[in-house]
Amino acid sequence: MPLSIRIISSPDGESIAQWNQAFPEDGGDIGRAFGATLQLNDVSREISSTHAMIRKTSRGYQIMDNSTNGLYINGSDAPLGNGNQSTLSDGDVLDIGRYRLLVSCFFPESAKAQPQQHHSDSSLLGDDPFSTESTPFIKSIPEVDEAPEFTISTTDVVGDDPFANDASIKQEQAPHFNLDFQTDEDDPLKGSDFRASFPNHEVMATPSFAQEESPVKQSQFAITEFKKHEQRIQECTDKALEMALARLLSDISPNAMESMFDDLSGNGFWSRKPKYWDMYKRYFNRQVENRDWQIKFQAYFRDAMRMQKNFEGDQ
Repeated sequence: MPLSIRIISSPDGESIAQWNQAFPEDGGDIGRAFGATLQLNDVSREISSTHAMIRKTSRGYQIMDNSTNGLYINGSDAPLGNGNQSTLSDGDVLDIGRYRLLVSCFFPESAKAQPQQHHSDSSLLGDDPFSTESTPFIKSIPEVDEAPEFTISTTDVVGDDPFANDASIKQEQAPHFNLDFQTDEDDPLKGSDFRASFPNHEVMATPSFAQEESPVKQSQFAITEFKKHEQRIQECTDKALEMALARLLSDISPNAMESMFDDLSGNGFWSRKPKYWDMYKRYFNRQVENRDWQIKFQAYFRDAMRMQKNFEGDQ
């Protein structure tokens, strides 16, 4: 099912034949007229006969405003405008009259991996050194004809210690500073205690720690920025959840429920007082079965998240 539209909010007193409507592959239309893909009953006639048209293009599904009173997308204050088009995305919310619709569209063919194209024409590769994989990297390995000879020394075994030789080589390669002067007059630290703090033997050079501190500072900065980003996301999510829950609680508040039940039962002179509790139980079971409250909360949460992102962008 590539495209489907679900009614998440409807006017009071309007009969809904189908809450979720699947659209054909090439699209459809939304309106009040009989025969529309998604027909919306409207006694007040705020909705046009063909209020909006949806067509599939190379860029996805496009919706065009064909109404008199306007098509509003994602809670926008300004209508799309008669004759104007906009791209539909999964999760978009459409306001048509007093109806609120939730869009669900998914393209399974776009999720498939593109097959890799292999070109056998060698002219396209040009002088690419990696174009021919048949050429071995090492053509030949020289063979060793003579076997290595090993000799064992029976004298001066300590002198042949390889670790002692390595230590002497390191001592020869290590930089040293000679603090001895030819005469006492050449010594600028003559007669001071500072001279006695340095030994007369060679002084090994100490490595610099500037390069070792740089990666540590970079990692600390990255961790700090990541924590700040996580904190901002958490604050936006908490604020969006609070806004979505407030809207949902407003929809199911006692005043809203009582007003809706009064409209459904009628306010005639001879009409009996409605049994609110029985009506609420039936209404609750229907909402749970149709998952209307869950869908409303998801739509309200997405609207709140968009508002939070737009607010951060303005700052």
